[in-house]
Amino acid sequence: MTNLEQLSRSIYYQLSDLFEISAIYYHDGRLILRARPRINQAEAIAIMNKRLKSLGFNVNFKDDAEGLLIAIKQSVSFKIPIVNIILFLATLATMFLAPALLSLDFDYFRRPGAVAERAEFAIALMAILLFHEFGHYLAGRRRGVLMSLPYFIPAPNIVGTFGAIIKSRSPFTNRRDLIEVGAAGPLAGFVISIIALSIGLYNSEIVPVGVDSGMRLGDSLLIKFLSRVIVGPIPDGFDFLLSPAAFAGWVGLLVTMINLLPMGQLDGGHIIYGLLGKRQHNIGKLFVIIMAALGFWWPGWWFFGVMVFLFGLNHPPTYNDSMPLSKISRAMGLAAVIIFIVSFIPAPFILD
Repeated sequence: MTNLEQLSRSIYYQLSDLFEISAIYYHDGRLILRARPRINQAEAIAIMNKRLKSLGFNVNFKDDAEGLLIAIKQSVSFKIPIVNIILFLATLATMFLAPALLSLDFDYFRRPGAVAERAEFAIALMAILLFHEFGHYLAGRRRGVLMSLPYFIPAPNIVGTFGAIIKSRSPFTNRRDLIEVGAAGPLAGFVISIIALSIGLYNSEIVPVGVDSGMRLGDSLLIKFLSRVIVGPIPDGFDFLLSPAAFAGWVGLLVTMINLLPMGQLDGGHIIYGLLGKRQHNIGKLFVIIMAALGFWWPGWWFFGVMVFLFGLNHPPTYNDSMPLSKISRAMGLAAVIIFIVSFIPAPFILD
């Protein structure tokens, strides 16, 4: 077992509603718990077996003079994550096919260079999403938070995906872990987005304004800065046409920014609750008002506002909110806040 202290704490909170646990110790590769059932013993054991089996643990127990001795060991069997793999491949396909799926016109790929452009976009965007999700996953493993592998979400939209989700299978025990796991994904995805955007901007074309379909992409402070540094001043009446990699980087920054909204169970909700505690609740309500106003410039804000409102604006407390934050967790949280500010796009899509 890795990260024994954090793992034992996660197991404790998985079972604390079922058992009164008086001791936990480690012996011969197993966690041993001395416990008394809080509910009917047979029912408590059945629920425990179901929970821990789904998390990849084998459980044995025996009656003891003081209740039960429960032995928990991580399963050594390897299970192929079939659902995750299928969703990953399906999302890669919808990213590649996005323009054809959106228009229902597969003649799109007869255009010279179309296949290479779509491959460039799909690989760049998938790399951004992979780094984002595995940032969460690896940070969770480091802190003993049991995490699922990422589930990618294919979609027939302009980019071919609704992103990806990763599920926490054990509770966060303190605000430090909340920040580090919540911020690790956006920080990793942000780095890859900047790399893709920078390379893509370098290869982007300068074109007369008005040659596109009538929709422009909004700019953040960061995108304005990078375009100024990499592309340079643009003459009046001209704009740069994003290359596929640059568009993937732009989408990556947009996804990062939306994830960092300081609301509910979004990454930003985790981070702001970790930094400020219950003051996150007021910040979340303020951002609902801001999103309602911004919806007049881009209706997508209304959609995200409704979704977050339905799933809850307020972040739940951790088991130990009073635990002090480390310097690393504070730095990660503040870095994520800065990334949100410089990546914020008031109107991501603008119709001319």
